[in-house]
Amino acid sequence: MTGDLAKKLGIRPGLSVCVLQAPADAVTAIRQACPKGVRWRRALGAARFDLIFFWPKARDGLAAEFARLQSHLQPDGAIWTVIPKKAFAAKRGVRLTWEEMQAEGLRGDLVDNKDASITATDYGTRFVIRVERRPPTPRGLAVHRPRPRS
Repeated sequence: MTGDLAKKLGIRPGLSVCVLQAPADAVTAIRQACPKGVRWRRALGAARFDLIFFWPKARDGLAAEFARLQSHLQPDGAIWTVIPKKAFAAKRGVRLTWEEMQAEGLRGDLVDNKDASITATDYGTRFVIRVERRPPTPRGLAVHRPRPRS
């Protein structure tokens, strides 16, 4: 069912989503699963996003990439780091294990809090900015946008 993937990934109408360095089948799977009203981009530009999906290939430079992506993330947003399942990694030229990817995200002071299968060959790990590092609102609380009621 198409909405199940969007729900697992936290994609809702009104969110801005950026998809970077993605295989075509993954982009298709994500976009087809989503409700109308999602704003899509394939490049960061100067914007801030609710969700950023990216497909790293190696550990080298990954900490810097996490830092760069954080600067384009809404305070309560998420970075989905997507890698192929082990059986498919070598064929796609990916030299990165899940443990290495997680270590680099944690090194960037992010926290991983969810995993999800994206396609038959790819799975993602969601990283978020630690609550104590999120900019305060005028009331001193972390930024939170309410979810639309269904």
